[in-house]
Amino acid sequence: MEWWKTIAPLVGVVLGSLGTLLGQKLSDSRTLRRDRLLAKEEAKIRLIAERVAIQREAIMEIQHGLEGIMAAHELAPGQSPTAEFRAAETQAGLFLRAHIARLEDRELAASALAWVGPHRNAAAARTALDSLQHRLSSHLRALYADQ
Repeated sequence: MEWWKTIAPLVGVVLGSLGTLLGQKLSDSRTLRRDRLLAKEEAKIRLIAERVAIQREAIMEIQHGLEGIMAAHELAPGQSPTAEFRAAETQAGLFLRAHIARLEDRELAASALAWVGPHRNAAAARTALDSLQHRLSSHLRALYADQ
């Protein structure tokens, strides 16, 4: 009896199995690498979308808050602000500052914070507000254009 005739098919089966396992391992690693890259890209896209949504929301809240503060400062002639009015104004100012802090454009945020400070008169405040509102709107349009 020739022993190699018995062992040769077993060696063939073992080598074939090892080749199959190696090919499967390489295929799985490529698939895993591709899945990781896709997950990373999806996470990056989701993060960008969330950042843009936060910026949009912040800008819209800032615009609304600025208009509210401007309207609150336009008291009738001879009318003085009450303690309740001052408390509401402080609360609105804190709310507005919180949204301004969320802006990524630091120059725009600094301009908004500067406007929240005291003004010489209502006309100067309105002029500064109109300019700031225009800049905020332009920034908002740019965010919508990026999407």
